Amino acid sequence: MQHIITLALATLLVLTSCDVVDAPYEKNPEAPIDTVLKDTSTIVARTGGLQNVLLEDYTGHTCVNCPAAADVAKDVYTKNPGRVALVAVHAGPFAKPEPPDYPADHRTAVGEALDALFRISRVGNPNGLVNRTRYNTKFVLGATNWEPATAALLSQQPKVDLALSHTYHAEKRTIIATVEATYLQPGENDYSVCVWITEDSIVGDQADNRRNPSHVKDYVFEHMLRASMNGTYGDSLASDVKPVGSSVKKTIRYTLPETATWRLDKCELVAFVIRRKDDQTREVLQVVKQKLKP
Repeated sequence: MQHIITLALATLLVLTSCDVVDAPYEKNPEAPIDTVLKDTSTIVARTGGLQNVLLEDYTGHTCVNCPAAADVAKDVYTKNPGRVALVAVHAGPFAKPEPPDYPADHRTAVGEALDALFRISRVGNPNGLVNRTRYNTKFVLGATNWEPATAALLSQQPKVDLALSHTYHAEKRTIIATVEATYLQPGENDYSVCVWITEDSIVGDQADNRRNPSHVKDYVFEHMLRASMNGTYGDSLASDVKPVGSSVKKTIRYTLPETATWRLDKCELVAFVIRRKDDQTREVLQVVKQKLKP
């Protein structure tokens, strides 16, 4: 009798245990959240066979010389409509909050990572990068070199064309961006695509040695980097060499942080392709931008 009771209890335990283990896999499947939302936009920004330029202005709100450099960057941007993507990257010691006069924190994880990688803070601010290439043997460029470096690059033949579209799903606070790269020259296997979010017309505190007093309380920040949608180095385009004429399409999804108070009508998406073989340069091959449609 004792043997029968023991066998019955063991059988019941096995059946109960199997039911508990199986339930999460068979009874309650959950689809990955990223596959639910789609980019349905028909509005596409394209490079159209022209070489565009990414100008990264590394700056900070306690850098007294940075506003003058920002004016240079804006001039380069204005003189080349549609051909230059401008991003103000707040990073390094000059970007740290210094209350009570400079309480804001405009730094980003991607900005800090790139500032450390390229050692821009060690060189000093203001400085920047133009397609992350060298000009007159220099990689980190002062503001006086931004315009001639940009002009030299704009005349080159591009290696890839880019097309960018996106859809913002307000109910989920999620951006779905589609980037398509078309190879105009044989493509290597080390290309990656990055998508950044920038915001314009942000009013705040900035030091400016051209003003007296130098503390400007209503300075207007433009093209400020807010976040990367897909990390510091983006997503790989392809793991193999691509022939001329081939295309690769990537979908990048990003949910805005709950703490983000960005005005989406002032935001822009900046998509660009980099090479990842050389860890010290991450050369930008092409860039395209598009106003965010909230």
